[in-house]
Amino acid sequence: MRKPVMTAIAFLAVGSLALTGCGQKNQSSSSSSASSAPKALPLAQMNPTQRDQVKDGGTLRFAISQLPTAWNGFEVDNNNVDLNSTIWNFVGVTNFDIGKDAAATPNKNFLQSYDVKKASDNGGHQQVTLHLNPNAKWNSGRTIDYTDYVATWKANNGSNPAFKPATTDGFNQITSITKGDKPTDVVMTFKTSYPDWTATWSTVLPKEGASSPAVFNSGWKTFNPNWFTGPFTLDKVDQAQKTLTVKRNDKWWGDKAKLDSVSFKELDDATTTKAFANKEIDVVSTIITKDGYDTAKKRTDGELREAGSPQWRHFTFNTRSNGLTDKAVRQAIVKGINRQAIAKSDLAGLPVDGNAVMLGNHFFMPGQAGYKDNSTDYNYDPEQAKKELDAAGWKLNGNVREKDGKKLTIDYAMLTGVPTSENEGALLKQNMAAIGVTVNLVNTPSDSMNQVLSSHSFGIIAFTWQSTPYPMNNVRQIYGAASEGSKEASQSNFSQLVDPQIEKLIPQIDTEENVTKRQDLTNQVDKIIWDNVMTLPLYRRVQFSAVPKNLANFGASTFQSYRSEDIGFTK
Repeated sequence: MRKPVMTAIAFLAVGSLALTGCGQKNQSSSSSSASSAPKALPLAQMNPTQRDQVKDGGTLRFAISQLPTAWNGFEVDNNNVDLNSTIWNFVGVTNFDIGKDAAATPNKNFLQSYDVKKASDNGGHQQVTLHLNPNAKWNSGRTIDYTDYVATWKANNGSNPAFKPATTDGFNQITSITKGDKPTDVVMTFKTSYPDWTATWSTVLPKEGASSPAVFNSGWKTFNPNWFTGPFTLDKVDQAQKTLTVKRNDKWWGDKAKLDSVSFKELDDATTTKAFANKEIDVVSTIITKDGYDTAKKRTDGELREAGSPQWRHFTFNTRSNGLTDKAVRQAIVKGINRQAIAKSDLAGLPVDGNAVMLGNHFFMPGQAGYKDNSTDYNYDPEQAKKELDAAGWKLNGNVREKDGKKLTIDYAMLTGVPTSENEGALLKQNMAAIGVTVNLVNTPSDSMNQVLSSHSFGIIAFTWQSTPYPMNNVRQIYGAASEGSKEASQSNFSQLVDPQIEKLIPQIDTEENVTKRQDLTNQVDKIIWDNVMTLPLYRRVQFSAVPKNLANFGASTFQSYRSEDIGFTK
Protein backbone atom coordinates (compact mmCIF):
# COMPACT_ATOMS: atom_id res chain seq x y z
CA MET A 1 0.00 0.00 0.00
CA ARG A 2 1.28 3.43 -0.88
CA LYS A 3 0.24 5.94 1.71
CA PRO A 4 1.76 9.37 1.09
CA VAL A 5 2.09 11.35 4.28
CA MET A 6 2.89 14.99 3.75
CA THR A 7 4.27 17.87 5.75
CA ALA A 8 5.77 21.05 4.41
CA ILE A 9 8.95 19.21 3.49
CA ALA A 10 8.27 15.52 3.53
CA PHE A 11 6.21 12.66 2.26
CA LEU A 12 6.17 9.20 3.77
CA ALA A 13 4.62 5.95 2.69
CA VAL A 14 3.44 3.05 4.74
CA GLY A 15 3.67 0.40 2.07
CA SER A 16 6.29 1.45 -0.41
CA LEU A 17 8.84 4.12 -1.18
CA ALA A 18 8.09 7.72 -0.41
CA LEU A 19 9.38 11.09 -1.51
CA THR A 20 10.89 13.03 1.36
CA GLY A 21 12.05 16.55 1.85
CA CYS A 22 14.71 18.16 -0.20
CA GLY A 23 15.86 20.70 2.40
CA GLN A 24 17.78 18.26 4.51
CA LYS A 25 21.33 17.05 4.83
CA ASN A 26 21.55 13.34 4.44
CA GLN A 27 23.54 10.16 4.60
CA SER A 28 24.91 7.67 2.23
CA SER A 29 23.89 4.85 -0.01
CA SER A 30 25.66 3.56 -3.03
CA SER A 31 27.45 0.56 -4.31
CA SER A 32 31.10 0.78 -3.34
CA SER A 33 34.31 -1.14 -3.47
CA ALA A 34 35.48 -0.30 0.03
CA SER A 35 38.82 -1.79 0.98
CA SER A 36 37.67 -2.82 4.43
CA ALA A 37 34.32 -4.08 5.59
CA PRO A 38 32.44 -1.24 7.31
CA LYS A 39 30.77 -1.69 10.64
CA ALA A 40 27.10 -2.40 10.08
CA LEU A 41 24.72 0.31 11.24
CA PRO A 42 22.49 -0.72 14.14
CA LEU A 43 18.89 -1.49 13.27
CA ALA A 44 17.72 0.18 16.49
CA GLN A 45 18.98 1.95 19.61
CA MET A 46 15.96 2.33 21.86
CA ASN A 47 17.26 1.42 25.33
CA PRO A 48 14.91 -1.57 25.69
CA THR A 49 13.95 -1.84 29.36
CA GLN A 50 11.57 -4.07 31.31
CA ARG A 51 8.52 -2.21 32.56
CA ASP A 52 9.39 -2.88 36.21
CA GLN A 53 12.61 -0.93 35.68
CA VAL A 54 10.77 2.12 34.34
CA LYS A 55 9.53 4.84 36.69
CA ASP A 56 5.84 5.67 36.92
CA GLY A 57 5.18 9.29 36.04
CA GLY A 58 6.86 12.12 34.23
CA THR A 59 6.35 14.04 31.00
CA LEU A 60 8.10 13.55 27.67
CA ARG A 61 8.26 16.51 25.28
CA PHE A 62 8.50 15.93 21.50
CA ALA A 63 9.38 18.40 18.78
CA ILE A 64 7.16 18.06 15.70
CA SER A 65 6.89 19.97 12.43
CA GLN A 66 3.16 20.68 12.49
CA LEU A 67 0.25 20.39 14.87
CA PRO A 68 -2.70 18.49 13.40
CA THR A 69 -5.22 20.69 11.62
CA ALA A 70 -7.61 17.72 11.61
CA TRP A 71 -7.43 14.23 13.07
CA ASN A 72 -8.31 11.77 10.28
CA GLY A 73 -4.96 10.54 9.00
CA PHE A 74 -6.68 8.50 6.27
CA GLU A 75 -8.04 11.65 4.61
CA VAL A 76 -5.84 13.08 1.85
CA ASP A 77 -5.37 16.55 3.34
CA ASN A 78 -4.48 15.31 6.82
CA ASN A 79 -2.30 12.30 6.05
CA ASN A 80 0.79 13.87 7.57
CA VAL A 81 3.96 12.63 9.19
CA ASP A 82 3.49 14.00 12.70
CA LEU A 83 -0.08 12.74 13.10
CA ASN A 84 0.29 9.32 11.49
CA SER A 85 3.84 8.42 12.48
CA THR A 86 4.05 9.93 15.96
CA ILE A 87 0.90 11.20 17.67
CA TRP A 88 -1.29 8.31 16.49
CA ASN A 89 0.91 5.82 18.38
CA PHE A 90 -0.28 7.37 21.65
CA VAL A 91 -4.00 7.87 20.95
CA GLY A 92 -5.03 5.45 18.15
CA VAL A 93 -5.33 1.80 17.20
CA THR A 94 -2.01 0.11 16.39
CA ASN A 95 -2.72 -3.42 15.20
CA PHE A 96 0.88 -4.49 14.63
CA ASP A 97 4.26 -4.22 16.24
CA ILE A 98 7.13 -3.89 13.75
CA GLY A 99 10.34 -5.69 14.71
CA LYS A 100 13.96 -4.86 13.95
CA ASP A 101 13.69 -7.10 10.89
CA ALA A 102 10.61 -5.15 9.72
CA ALA A 103 8.32 -8.13 10.39
CA ALA A 104 4.80 -7.31 11.61
CA THR A 105 3.37 -9.21 14.60
CA PRO A 106 0.00 -8.64 16.28
CA ASN A 107 -0.21 -6.02 19.02
CA LYS A 108 -2.43 -8.11 21.28
CA ASN A 109 -3.90 -5.04 22.93
CA PHE A 110 -5.93 -4.73 19.72
CA LEU A 111 -5.39 -7.87 17.65
CA GLN A 112 -5.07 -11.23 19.38
CA SER A 113 -4.25 -13.23 16.24
CA TYR A 114 -5.14 -13.73 12.60
CA ASP A 115 -5.66 -16.58 10.13
CA VAL A 116 -4.81 -16.48 6.45
CA LYS A 117 -6.23 -18.75 3.77
CA LYS A 118 -3.96 -18.50 0.75
CA ALA A 119 -5.52 -17.72 -2.59
CA SER A 120 -4.03 -20.91 -3.99
CA ASP A 121 -5.98 -22.90 -1.40
CA ASN A 122 -9.15 -20.84 -1.46
CA GLY A 123 -10.45 -20.67 -5.01
CA GLY A 124 -8.09 -17.90 -6.02
CA HIS A 125 -9.22 -15.51 -3.28
CA GLN A 126 -7.06 -14.78 -0.24
CA GLN A 127 -9.07 -14.68 2.98
CA VAL A 128 -7.83 -13.08 6.18
CA THR A 129 -9.64 -13.40 9.49
CA LEU A 130 -8.67 -10.97 12.25
CA HIS A 131 -9.41 -12.06 15.80
CA LEU A 132 -9.74 -8.75 17.62
CA ASN A 133 -9.18 -8.40 21.35
CA PRO A 134 -12.73 -8.40 22.78
CA ASN A 135 -11.53 -6.05 25.54
CA ALA A 136 -10.46 -3.42 23.01
CA LYS A 137 -12.85 -0.49 23.08
CA TRP A 138 -13.14 2.98 21.69
CA ASN A 139 -13.12 5.68 24.34
CA SER A 140 -16.89 5.83 23.87
CA GLY A 141 -17.02 2.39 25.52
CA ARG A 142 -18.11 0.58 22.35
CA THR A 143 -16.17 -2.58 21.48
CA ILE A 144 -14.00 -2.35 18.36
CA ASP A 145 -15.55 -4.85 15.92
CA TYR A 146 -15.99 -5.83 12.29
CA THR A 147 -18.32 -2.90 11.56
CA ASP A 148 -15.42 -0.50 12.06
CA TYR A 149 -13.40 -2.40 9.47
CA VAL A 150 -16.30 -2.38 7.03
CA ALA A 151 -16.70 1.39 7.38
CA THR A 152 -12.96 2.04 7.03
CA TRP A 153 -12.79 -0.18 3.95
CA LYS A 154 -15.74 1.48 2.23
CA ALA A 155 -14.37 4.96 2.91
CA ASN A 156 -10.97 4.12 1.42
CA ASN A 157 -11.58 1.64 -1.40
CA GLY A 158 -12.47 4.21 -4.08
CA SER A 159 -15.99 2.89 -4.70
CA ASN A 160 -17.54 6.19 -3.60
CA PRO A 161 -15.69 9.15 -5.17
CA ALA A 162 -17.16 11.53 -2.60
CA PHE A 163 -14.73 10.15 0.01
CA LYS A 164 -11.26 11.71 -0.13
CA PRO A 165 -8.82 9.02 1.03
CA ALA A 166 -5.07 9.53 0.85
CA THR A 167 -4.83 6.23 -1.01
CA THR A 168 -7.04 3.35 -2.10
CA ASP A 169 -4.14 0.89 -2.31
CA GLY A 170 -4.88 -2.37 -0.54
CA PHE A 171 -8.44 -1.39 0.25
CA ASN A 172 -9.34 -1.69 -3.43
CA GLN A 173 -8.10 -5.30 -3.44
CA ILE A 174 -10.80 -6.39 -0.97
CA THR A 175 -14.11 -7.75 -2.26
CA SER A 176 -15.90 -8.11 1.08
CA ILE A 177 -15.57 -7.74 4.86
CA THR A 178 -17.99 -9.69 7.02
CA LYS A 179 -18.53 -10.86 10.60
CA GLY A 180 -16.94 -14.16 11.57
CA ASP A 181 -18.07 -16.35 14.42
CA LYS A 182 -18.47 -13.29 16.61
CA PRO A 183 -18.48 -9.50 16.02
CA THR A 184 -14.79 -9.24 16.94
CA ASP A 185 -13.85 -11.70 14.17
CA VAL A 186 -13.28 -9.75 10.94
CA VAL A 187 -13.33 -11.81 7.72
CA MET A 188 -11.71 -10.10 4.72
CA THR A 189 -11.82 -11.57 1.23
CA PHE A 190 -9.35 -10.31 -1.37
CA LYS A 191 -9.65 -10.44 -5.15
CA THR A 192 -6.53 -12.60 -5.29
CA SER A 193 -3.36 -13.06 -3.26
CA TYR A 194 -2.34 -9.86 -1.43
CA PRO A 195 0.80 -10.56 0.65
CA ASP A 196 1.12 -7.07 2.16
CA TRP A 197 -2.36 -6.90 3.66
CA THR A 198 -0.91 -5.96 7.08
CA ALA A 199 0.24 -2.65 5.57
CA THR A 200 -3.38 -1.81 4.79
CA TRP A 201 -4.63 -2.67 8.27
CA SER A 202 -2.01 -1.14 10.55
CA THR A 203 -4.91 0.81 12.09
CA VAL A 204 -8.66 1.33 11.72
CA LEU A 205 -11.22 4.12 12.14
CA PRO A 206 -14.41 3.96 14.21
CA LYS A 207 -17.48 3.53 12.04
CA GLU A 208 -18.92 6.77 13.42
CA GLY A 209 -15.98 8.69 11.94
CA ALA A 210 -16.31 7.09 8.50
CA SER A 211 -20.09 6.96 8.24
CA SER A 212 -20.36 9.39 5.33
CA PRO A 213 -18.10 11.41 3.02
CA ALA A 214 -18.95 14.59 4.93
CA VAL A 215 -17.88 13.07 8.25
CA PHE A 216 -14.79 11.35 6.82
CA ASN A 217 -13.63 14.43 4.91
CA SER A 218 -14.59 17.24 7.27
CA GLY A 219 -15.81 15.79 10.57
CA TRP A 220 -12.43 15.44 12.25
CA LYS A 221 -11.54 19.13 12.67
CA THR A 222 -11.40 18.77 16.43
CA PHE A 223 -10.35 15.83 18.56
CA ASN A 224 -13.37 13.67 19.39
CA PRO A 225 -12.18 11.37 22.19
CA ASN A 226 -14.94 8.86 21.42
CA TRP A 227 -13.28 8.18 18.04
CA PHE A 228 -9.91 7.31 19.57
CA THR A 229 -8.42 4.77 21.90
CA GLY A 230 -5.04 3.90 23.33
CA PRO A 231 -2.79 4.39 26.34
CA PHE A 232 -3.24 8.18 26.09
CA THR A 233 -5.95 10.65 25.20
CA LEU A 234 -5.96 14.36 24.43
CA ASP A 235 -5.47 16.70 27.38
CA LYS A 236 -5.22 20.11 25.71
CA VAL A 237 -4.06 22.07 22.69
CA ASP A 238 -2.33 25.40 23.31
CA GLN A 239 -2.34 27.27 20.00
CA ALA A 240 -0.42 30.20 21.48
CA GLN A 241 2.45 27.91 22.46
CA LYS A 242 1.89 25.60 19.47
CA THR A 243 1.77 22.64 21.85
CA LEU A 244 -0.49 19.59 22.06
CA THR A 245 -0.54 17.50 25.24
CA VAL A 246 -1.89 13.99 25.79
CA LYS A 247 -2.44 12.36 29.17
CA ARG A 248 -2.95 8.83 30.50
CA ASN A 249 -6.23 7.38 29.27
CA ASP A 250 -8.24 6.05 32.23
CA LYS A 251 -10.32 3.98 29.78
CA TRP A 252 -7.29 2.03 28.54
CA TRP A 253 -7.48 -1.72 29.22
CA GLY A 254 -3.83 -2.59 28.61
CA ASP A 255 -0.67 -1.96 30.64
CA LYS A 256 -0.87 1.42 32.34
CA ALA A 257 1.17 4.07 30.57
CA LYS A 258 4.40 4.78 32.43
CA LEU A 259 4.37 8.48 31.59
CA ASP A 260 1.78 10.85 33.03
CA SER A 261 1.71 12.91 29.86
CA VAL A 262 3.39 13.57 26.53
CA SER A 263 3.57 16.91 24.74
CA PHE A 264 4.21 17.74 21.09
CA LYS A 265 5.53 21.21 20.30
CA GLU A 266 5.60 22.64 16.79
CA LEU A 267 9.11 23.85 15.98
CA ASP A 268 11.01 24.49 12.77
CA ASP A 269 14.09 22.44 11.99
CA ALA A 270 16.47 25.27 12.78
CA THR A 271 15.37 25.53 16.42
CA THR A 272 14.73 21.93 17.47
CA THR A 273 18.25 21.04 18.60
CA LYS A 274 18.65 24.37 20.37
CA ALA A 275 15.43 23.68 22.26
CA PHE A 276 16.75 20.22 23.13
CA ALA A 277 20.06 21.59 24.37
CA ASN A 278 18.18 24.11 26.51
CA LYS A 279 15.98 21.32 27.96
CA GLU A 280 12.84 22.86 26.51
CA ILE A 281 12.02 19.61 24.70
CA ASP A 282 13.22 16.01 25.14
CA VAL A 283 12.99 14.34 21.71
CA VAL A 284 14.37 15.42 18.35
CA SER A 285 13.68 12.49 16.07
CA THR A 286 15.98 13.24 13.14
CA ILE A 287 19.24 15.20 13.17
CA ILE A 288 20.87 15.55 9.77
CA THR A 289 23.35 18.43 9.99
CA LYS A 290 26.70 18.88 11.72
CA ASP A 291 25.45 22.03 13.47
CA GLY A 292 22.35 20.22 14.73
CA TYR A 293 24.42 17.29 15.94
CA ASP A 294 26.93 19.50 17.75
CA THR A 295 24.17 21.56 19.35
CA ALA A 296 22.29 18.50 20.61
CA LYS A 297 25.49 17.13 22.15
CA LYS A 298 25.66 20.15 24.46
CA ARG A 299 22.85 18.83 26.65
CA THR A 300 24.58 17.26 29.62
CA ASP A 301 21.85 14.73 30.43
CA GLY A 302 21.16 13.91 26.79
CA GLU A 303 22.48 11.47 24.23
CA LEU A 304 22.14 10.77 20.54
CA ARG A 305 20.85 7.33 19.61
CA GLU A 306 21.76 6.04 16.19
CA ALA A 307 20.33 3.59 13.66
CA GLY A 308 20.38 3.03 9.95
CA SER A 309 17.70 5.12 8.35
CA PRO A 310 15.25 3.93 5.68
CA GLN A 311 15.81 7.25 3.89
CA TRP A 312 18.23 7.31 0.96
CA ARG A 313 19.59 10.00 -1.32
CA HIS A 314 19.59 9.30 -5.02
CA PHE A 315 19.73 10.73 -8.53
CA THR A 316 16.62 10.31 -10.66
CA PHE A 317 17.43 10.16 -14.38
CA ASN A 318 14.84 11.48 -16.82
CA THR A 319 15.31 8.94 -19.59
CA ARG A 320 13.55 11.21 -22.11
CA SER A 321 15.77 14.21 -21.45
CA ASN A 322 18.52 15.39 -23.79
CA GLY A 323 21.71 13.38 -23.37
CA LEU A 324 20.00 10.62 -21.37
CA THR A 325 17.82 8.80 -23.89
CA ASP A 326 20.46 6.16 -24.65
CA LYS A 327 20.72 3.46 -21.97
CA ALA A 328 24.38 2.83 -22.83
CA VAL A 329 25.15 6.49 -22.15
CA ARG A 330 23.31 6.39 -18.83
CA GLN A 331 25.23 3.28 -17.81
CA ALA A 332 28.53 4.94 -18.67
CA ILE A 333 27.57 8.06 -16.74
CA VAL A 334 26.86 6.00 -13.63
CA LYS A 335 30.34 4.51 -13.79
CA GLY A 336 31.71 8.03 -13.88
CA ILE A 337 29.92 9.08 -10.66
CA ASN A 338 31.88 8.70 -7.43
CA ARG A 339 28.99 7.97 -5.09
CA GLN A 340 31.26 7.26 -2.16
CA ALA A 341 32.90 10.68 -2.48
CA ILE A 342 29.47 12.33 -2.67
CA ALA A 343 28.43 10.56 0.53
CA LYS A 344 31.56 11.61 2.39
CA SER A 345 31.19 15.20 1.23
CA ASP A 346 27.51 15.43 2.17
CA LEU A 347 28.26 13.88 5.56
CA ALA A 348 31.32 15.95 6.40
CA GLY A 349 31.37 16.72 10.12
CA LEU A 350 28.96 13.97 11.13
CA PRO A 351 30.27 10.85 12.90
CA VAL A 352 29.35 8.54 10.05
CA ASP A 353 31.49 5.98 8.23
CA GLY A 354 30.84 6.68 4.58
CA ASN A 355 31.46 3.04 3.72
CA ALA A 356 28.74 1.92 6.13
CA VAL A 357 26.00 3.86 4.37
CA MET A 358 26.49 2.61 0.84
CA LEU A 359 23.34 1.09 -0.68
CA GLY A 360 23.06 -1.44 -3.49
CA ASN A 361 19.30 -1.93 -3.74
CA HIS A 362 16.27 0.18 -4.63
CA PHE A 363 13.81 -1.76 -2.43
CA PHE A 364 15.46 -3.42 0.54
CA MET A 365 17.55 -1.79 3.25
CA PRO A 366 20.69 -3.49 4.65
CA GLY A 367 19.58 -5.78 7.48
CA GLN A 368 16.16 -6.25 5.92
CA ALA A 369 15.19 -9.70 4.65
CA GLY A 370 15.75 -9.82 0.89
CA TYR A 371 18.57 -7.28 0.74
CA LYS A 372 21.19 -7.94 -1.96
CA ASP A 373 23.79 -5.57 -3.34
CA ASN A 374 22.89 -5.52 -7.03
CA SER A 375 25.12 -2.54 -7.85
CA THR A 376 28.46 -4.24 -8.43
CA ASP A 377 28.37 -3.77 -12.23
CA TYR A 378 28.09 -0.02 -11.66
CA ASN A 379 30.94 0.77 -9.31
CA TYR A 380 32.94 3.96 -9.86
CA ASP A 381 35.22 3.34 -12.86
CA PRO A 382 35.83 6.52 -14.91
CA GLU A 383 38.16 4.79 -17.38
CA GLN A 384 35.48 2.23 -18.18
CA ALA A 385 32.96 5.06 -18.46
CA LYS A 386 35.15 6.73 -21.11
CA LYS A 387 35.40 3.50 -23.11
CA GLU A 388 31.64 3.00 -23.06
CA LEU A 389 30.97 6.57 -24.16
CA ASP A 390 33.42 6.07 -27.03
CA ALA A 391 31.60 2.87 -27.98
CA ALA A 392 28.27 4.76 -27.94
CA GLY A 393 29.68 7.18 -30.51
CA TRP A 394 30.40 10.09 -28.18
CA LYS A 395 34.00 11.02 -29.00
CA LEU A 396 36.17 13.54 -27.20
CA ASN A 397 36.70 16.82 -29.01
CA GLY A 398 39.06 18.62 -26.70
CA ASN A 399 37.50 18.28 -23.25
CA VAL A 400 33.94 17.56 -24.34
CA ARG A 401 32.24 14.70 -26.10
CA GLU A 402 30.42 15.18 -29.36
CA LYS A 403 28.34 13.06 -31.70
CA ASP A 404 26.89 14.19 -35.02
CA GLY A 405 27.98 17.73 -34.20
CA LYS A 406 26.18 17.83 -30.84
CA LYS A 407 27.78 18.07 -27.40
CA LEU A 408 26.86 15.55 -24.72
CA THR A 409 25.10 17.83 -22.24
CA ILE A 410 22.92 17.05 -19.21
CA ASP A 411 20.70 19.41 -17.21
CA TYR A 412 20.88 18.97 -13.45
CA ALA A 413 18.00 20.55 -11.50
CA MET A 414 19.86 22.12 -8.56
CA LEU A 415 17.51 22.96 -5.69
CA THR A 416 18.69 26.36 -4.52
CA GLY A 417 19.25 26.77 -0.80
CA VAL A 418 19.38 22.99 -0.32
CA PRO A 419 22.97 22.13 0.67
CA THR A 420 22.81 18.48 -0.36
CA SER A 421 21.34 19.20 -3.79
CA GLU A 422 23.87 21.96 -4.44
CA ASN A 423 26.79 19.85 -3.23
CA GLU A 424 25.72 16.79 -5.19
CA GLY A 425 25.27 18.88 -8.32
CA ALA A 426 28.74 20.39 -8.01
CA LEU A 427 30.33 16.96 -7.55
CA LEU A 428 28.31 15.50 -10.43
CA LYS A 429 29.53 18.33 -12.68
CA GLN A 430 33.12 17.65 -11.59
CA ASN A 431 32.82 13.87 -12.13
CA MET A 432 31.25 14.33 -15.55
CA ALA A 433 33.87 16.86 -16.69
CA ALA A 434 36.48 14.18 -16.01
CA ILE A 435 34.87 11.90 -18.63
CA GLY A 436 33.95 14.66 -21.11
CA VAL A 437 30.28 15.16 -20.26
CA THR A 438 28.96 18.69 -19.74
CA VAL A 439 26.54 19.30 -16.87
CA ASN A 440 24.39 22.44 -16.77
CA LEU A 441 23.45 23.32 -13.19
CA VAL A 442 19.91 24.67 -13.52
CA ASN A 443 18.94 26.75 -10.48
CA THR A 444 15.59 25.41 -9.30
CA PRO A 445 13.65 26.90 -6.35
CA SER A 446 13.25 24.15 -3.77
CA ASP A 447 9.54 24.84 -3.35
CA SER A 448 9.03 24.00 -7.03
CA MET A 449 10.52 20.52 -6.74
CA ASN A 450 7.17 18.71 -6.99
CA GLN A 451 6.22 20.69 -10.08
CA VAL A 452 9.60 20.03 -11.69
CA LEU A 453 9.22 16.31 -11.04
CA SER A 454 5.65 16.06 -12.29
CA SER A 455 6.40 18.08 -15.43
CA HIS A 456 9.65 16.15 -16.03
CA SER A 457 11.51 19.42 -16.59
CA PHE A 458 14.91 18.07 -15.55
CA GLY A 459 17.65 15.79 -16.74
CA ILE A 460 18.94 14.59 -13.38
CA ILE A 461 17.58 15.61 -9.99
CA ALA A 462 18.60 14.58 -6.47
CA PHE A 463 16.22 14.06 -3.56
CA THR A 464 15.36 11.48 -0.89
CA TRP A 465 13.22 8.37 -1.04
CA GLN A 466 12.06 6.61 2.11
CA SER A 467 11.68 2.85 2.23
CA THR A 468 9.25 1.07 4.56
CA PRO A 469 8.67 -2.30 6.25
CA TYR A 470 6.83 -3.30 3.04
CA PRO A 471 9.51 -2.97 0.33
CA MET A 472 7.78 -5.28 -2.15
CA ASN A 473 4.42 -3.54 -1.97
CA ASN A 474 3.47 -1.52 -5.04
CA VAL A 475 6.64 -1.72 -7.13
CA ARG A 476 4.60 -0.01 -9.83
CA GLN A 477 4.54 3.22 -7.81
CA ILE A 478 8.06 4.32 -8.73
CA TYR A 479 9.23 1.95 -11.45
CA GLY A 480 6.21 0.86 -13.47
CA ALA A 481 3.44 1.92 -15.80
CA ALA A 482 0.41 3.87 -14.63
CA SER A 483 -1.59 0.62 -14.63
CA GLU A 484 -1.19 -2.90 -15.93
CA GLY A 485 -1.12 -2.82 -19.72
CA SER A 486 -0.53 0.92 -19.92
CA LYS A 487 2.35 2.39 -21.91
CA GLU A 488 2.46 5.52 -19.77
CA ALA A 489 4.67 5.75 -16.70
CA SER A 490 3.03 5.94 -13.29
CA GLN A 491 2.70 9.36 -11.71
CA SER A 492 5.71 8.81 -9.43
CA ASN A 493 7.85 7.06 -12.05
CA PHE A 494 9.79 10.22 -12.75
CA SER A 495 12.28 8.39 -14.97
CA GLN A 496 9.44 8.01 -17.53
CA LEU A 497 10.75 4.58 -18.51
CA VAL A 498 8.33 1.64 -18.73
CA ASP A 499 10.25 -1.61 -19.06
CA PRO A 500 8.31 -4.63 -20.39
CA GLN A 501 10.33 -7.03 -18.20
CA ILE A 502 9.39 -5.07 -15.09
CA GLU A 503 5.77 -5.01 -16.20
CA LYS A 504 5.76 -8.81 -16.43
CA LEU A 505 7.29 -9.16 -12.98
CA ILE A 506 5.08 -6.67 -11.11
CA PRO A 507 1.89 -8.81 -11.11
CA GLN A 508 3.95 -11.78 -9.93
CA ILE A 509 5.44 -9.76 -7.07
CA ASP A 510 2.01 -8.42 -6.12
CA THR A 511 0.55 -11.91 -5.73
CA GLU A 512 3.40 -14.35 -4.98
CA GLU A 513 2.65 -16.15 -1.73
CA ASN A 514 6.13 -17.60 -1.14
CA VAL A 515 8.21 -14.91 0.58
CA THR A 516 11.57 -16.14 -0.73
CA LYS A 517 10.31 -16.31 -4.31
CA ARG A 518 8.78 -12.86 -3.92
CA GLN A 519 12.09 -11.44 -2.72
CA ASP A 520 13.86 -13.06 -5.67
CA LEU A 521 11.36 -11.53 -8.11
CA THR A 522 11.83 -8.11 -6.53
CA ASN A 523 15.60 -8.41 -6.82
CA GLN A 524 15.14 -9.25 -10.50
CA VAL A 525 13.34 -5.93 -10.88
CA ASP A 526 16.08 -4.21 -8.92
CA LYS A 527 18.74 -5.47 -11.34
CA ILE A 528 16.69 -4.21 -14.29
CA ILE A 529 16.43 -0.78 -12.65
CA TRP A 530 20.22 -0.70 -12.22
CA ASP A 531 20.68 -1.66 -15.88
CA ASN A 532 18.14 0.90 -17.07
CA VAL A 533 19.56 3.61 -14.80
CA MET A 534 16.14 4.87 -13.78
CA THR A 535 17.29 5.99 -10.34
CA LEU A 536 20.79 5.80 -8.88
CA PRO A 537 21.16 5.35 -5.10
CA LEU A 538 23.84 7.64 -3.67
CA TYR A 539 23.75 6.69 0.01
CA ARG A 540 21.40 5.99 2.88
CA ARG A 541 21.01 8.22 5.86
CA VAL A 542 21.84 7.52 9.47
CA GLN A 543 19.10 8.44 11.91
CA PHE A 544 20.24 10.37 14.96
CA SER A 545 17.64 10.87 17.67
CA ALA A 546 18.40 13.17 20.61
CA VAL A 547 16.82 12.02 23.88
CA PRO A 548 17.54 12.09 27.64
CA LYS A 549 20.04 9.42 28.63
CA ASN A 550 17.56 7.76 31.00
CA LEU A 551 14.72 7.51 28.47
CA ALA A 552 13.59 3.89 28.09
CA ASN A 553 12.00 2.08 25.16
CA PHE A 554 12.37 4.87 22.60
CA GLY A 555 15.08 6.19 20.31
CA ALA A 556 16.35 5.61 16.79
CA SER A 557 15.32 2.70 14.59
CA THR A 558 15.24 1.68 10.96
CA PHE A 559 11.81 0.10 11.12
CA GLN A 560 11.18 -1.05 14.69
CA SER A 561 8.06 0.39 16.31
CA TYR A 562 7.46 1.15 19.98
CA ARG A 563 4.67 0.79 22.53
CA SER A 564 3.78 4.21 23.88
CA GLU A 565 2.68 2.74 27.22
CA ASP A 566 6.20 1.38 27.80
CA ILE A 567 8.07 4.65 27.26
CA GLY A 568 9.37 6.29 30.41
CA PHE A 569 12.44 7.07 32.47
CA THR A 570 14.62 4.45 34.09
CA LYS A 571 14.72 4.15 37.87
